[in-house]
Amino acid sequence: MAKILSQNYSYANNSSGDLINVSTAQRNEKYFCPICGELMNPHMGKVRRWHFVHKNAGNCSYESYLHKLAKIKIREAFLSSEHFLLSYNAKAFCSLECPFIGFPKCEGEKPVVFDLRRYYDTCEIEATYHQYRADLLLTSSTNPKTPPVLIEIMVTHKCTEDKIKDGVRIIEIPIQSEEQIDNIVSNCKLTAVRDEHYNYSYSNDRNIILYNFNKVESFDPIGSFDEYEDCFSRKNTIVFWLNSQGQFRLFDCHCYEVGKKLPSNVHYYITEIATPFKEIFQEFSKRGVKIRNCFLCKFSKQDSWGERLCVLYKKHNLPRKPSPYCALSCSHYREDFGVSQNMIPIAQSLSSEQINCMQSHKFYYHICKDIL
Repeated sequence: MAKILSQNYSYANNSSGDLINVSTAQRNEKYFCPICGELMNPHMGKVRRWHFVHKNAGNCSYESYLHKLAKIKIREAFLSSEHFLLSYNAKAFCSLECPFIGFPKCEGEKPVVFDLRRYYDTCEIEATYHQYRADLLLTSSTNPKTPPVLIEIMVTHKCTEDKIKDGVRIIEIPIQSEEQIDNIVSNCKLTAVRDEHYNYSYSNDRNIILYNFNKVESFDPIGSFDEYEDCFSRKNTIVFWLNSQGQFRLFDCHCYEVGKKLPSNVHYYITEIATPFKEIFQEFSKRGVKIRNCFLCKFSKQDSWGERLCVLYKKHNLPRKPSPYCALSCSHYREDFGVSQNMIPIAQSLSSEQINCMQSHKFYYHICKDIL
């Protein structure tokens, strides 16, 4: 927490006990400190900003003054305004059907604006909820079942762990100056971050923190990758498909485009990272797909340049770099059933425990039984 430097009091109580700003003060009136109750004099000169000062120097706490002032002013603003907005990035999940069956949907954040006045019409200072006392407690008189919101003013002490663990929604507002209070009151808007996001973000002590704001939103992924399109050589999903004639194709697309671009009645493999053709064919073959393809042949190897060639081309006068479909008529074809160490076999359906034990990237096989 940054050190509070300003000690100017812009507010004091008049003889009637009303909190007033120094801009409306009269020189012949008596004013009292809202914290210690001692007499205060308004300083309304031509050089320094107008403010109240204690007539007799004492041990009045400026931190306590800010804490009390924030509660009073924010409550007044909340009850007198038509709207009191809370904006933050809510947790959100992809709204579209995921092609990676068995995997959790992609998680992100979605900016939301929440009008507190739409749901709450009461705001009490130092009210009790459960066994806790809130600086400000928002409730609804028209719908008492609406879960309350606690507003905690944080000048020197953060919200306690037991209050957070109770599960009630809490808005923790850090206050270090009168200007911060005035800004909230004039705008009737709180811009905040959720506590789990705050823990690892580049944040500072001026952030308004939200606890237990767990409502989940949904986001549309279409367009979310466009701004990064020029930064990457391929899109985020690679699709390999194989038809009943043994023909195969490979293309890359966004994850939400897979369903539209895949032909019907094909076996397919989708992944987030490039995978050698041979490994894909091996996995299809192990799942009952009958394939004759040079990528699967034990005599098909890669040269030092990474190009596939037939090691029998000299002995049997075969093409050195045959088409993958030459295996259909080649009498020397022998399928290689060796499993690459880089490939992790997966079942048709995956449990959450299995997924957690697998590689971090997503991939999925689909075997079309109609064409087996």
